[in-house]
Amino acid sequence: MEIYREGKKIILTEQEVFLAYEEQENLYDRENVRENMETYLTAEQYVKLKGNKSFIEEAAFLLRTYLDKNNMTYESAIAEAIKDAAESVKTEEERQDD
Repeated sequence: MEIYREGKKIILTEQEVFLAYEEQENLYDRENVRENMETYLTAEQYVKLKGNKSFIEEAAFLLRTYLDKNNMTYESAIAEAIKDAAESVKTEEERQDD
């Protein structure tokens, strides 16, 4: 694939194109998690998790897994990913408290 950056022609390998695609997909998934958190979390959970980078990354990973490997609809996948990631954070915090 050819791209032009600052007027210079750059040829990307297949691997570079794929890595760029995956990176963009991850950015998109994280943004979707941020935009949908308030819908699927309790008010208390939302306040606690809205700035939690680990939570957002976990939910984005789960979202992509549910979409690609479990063949879930987007609505089901985003809801389950957010809820499951919140439960994972809660469980981790409980372990740290022990």
